[in-house]
Amino acid sequence: MEDKTIKLLYINSQVHALICINQAPAGETGTGAVTQPIAANSSFFITMLPLENDPNYVYLPYTRRVSIAAKGAVFSGDGLIDLCMWPDNIVELTLYPEAVYRNDETELHPAVLSPFDFYIGGERHTAFIYNEACSSLIVEHSGTNRLKFVSPLPFFVARADIGFARFGDMPVLHMTGTTTDNKRCLCAAHILPAFGLDICTVCEDSSVEAGGIVVVTNGGYRQVKTHWEKSENGLAPKRRELGWYTCAPRKAETPHDICTALLEALKADDQSAAMECLTPSLAEGLSFSDLKEFFGEFDSFTSAISPVCGQSGIALKYAVGKNLYAAREFCVETRQKDGGLLIDNIREP
Repeated sequence: MEDKTIKLLYINSQVHALICINQAPAGETGTGAVTQPIAANSSFFITMLPLENDPNYVYLPYTRRVSIAAKGAVFSGDGLIDLCMWPDNIVELTLYPEAVYRNDETELHPAVLSPFDFYIGGERHTAFIYNEACSSLIVEHSGTNRLKFVSPLPFFVARADIGFARFGDMPVLHMTGTTTDNKRCLCAAHILPAFGLDICTVCEDSSVEAGGIVVVTNGGYRQVKTHWEKSENGLAPKRRELGWYTCAPRKAETPHDICTALLEALKADDQSAAMECLTPSLAEGLSFSDLKEFFGEFDSFTSAISPVCGQSGIALKYAVGKNLYAAREFCVETRQKDGGLLIDNIREP
């Protein structure tokens, strides 16, 4: 039977913007989502007109065609729009900004940071960070002065230290440094049979060890220690651990904290960390495998939209296609214990 139910568009954007649907203004994002009813199985054009800019980038307007028939479709493969089907006939659109570098007619000062020589097959190469319109990791063949590898980075590097390591028969180039806003950053690229960037992230700590590279990043609640090791196509994350590595432990103070702690533990396949999020009465009749089966293989999690879940509700998103998701909502009950919150019950409304 054809679905004729009116849907509610729930539109978020990563920057403050005016949203238009079929060229008609629908509202501004910023303090909240833009909402608008729309017919079932319809398609329409959505336009994002940015109302702010970044100090380093100018955000650009764009228009994309969207369909909400079946599981939905975004008629572009550029990843600027995520579409998620929610319960209660809600269709969420998340819009990401398109941007170009801005210089505001100021002078640019190109710079080469930390040139580092290494040898592959008896031939000398030089790796360095090049700063101009952006920061890039570059490798140059010293004999011919030809560029062998260029990878623009998603952050501006102020200081860099470049090194070389071998994990078994895999040579790896790695860079640790500091961004212009004083955050630690890390990049690592395999070299053979061709150059390829495997790790590129802002992090809290990192180390190069005998078996690979260890990276500590901030999660939504705990910190995440990721072990990157040799794989068939370069470095790959082999295991993740949750804990407090560069900061003091803290107690879950809100339902969002304890829900995030649980879901991060499930994503990291950390049984101990997951079960510690539950009250003893709930954990007694529930195993880790039960939890994983109950939630399934979710892609990400966020706050619930439906009023029935209240402020303690959570929602999980499951990938059903490229930039296409389906959401499940859960009501969560918590209980105070030892100065922090624990989950006492989880159910779908």
